[in-house]
Amino acid sequence: MKNKLIFSSALLLLLCTNVHAAILLDAEICEVSMDNNSETLQLSPPCSVVKTVNDKGDFVQFGETKIYIISGAPAKLAELKGWSVTESDRCSLEHQGVIVVNNKFYLSKVVDGAVVCPDIGLDTKFYQQFFQY
Repeated sequence: MKNKLIFSSALLLLLCTNVHAAILLDAEICEVSMDNNSETLQLSPPCSVVKTVNDKGDFVQFGETKIYIISGAPAKLAELKGWSVTESDRCSLEHQGVIVVNNKFYLSKVVDGAVVCPDIGLDTKFYQQFFQY
């Protein structure tokens, strides 16, 4: 529990090409800001940045576009029956993409019903669903 509180109150700074984007994740808010633009994610806090497969980073890049996936609050283990995950995996049934391109960011719609675990990571193909911006 202590680790969750420490992580959930962390400010994660994600560096983008020549631009600083910040994703603020704490127990009560999930927010993205860049320059003077700030938006609240439509996820249930606490949120987490999802790592890529094999822990190769926090985003996938397609050309000049960087895509981050943010998971919502961890689901109850009873809701995750059928998947080989544990409570410590902090898996969520909701996530949202943050797309950074040309010094601007865009938010995808919230995706519900897909299991996303911040520390297990996602394959590059999973990020492609957000590369339509």
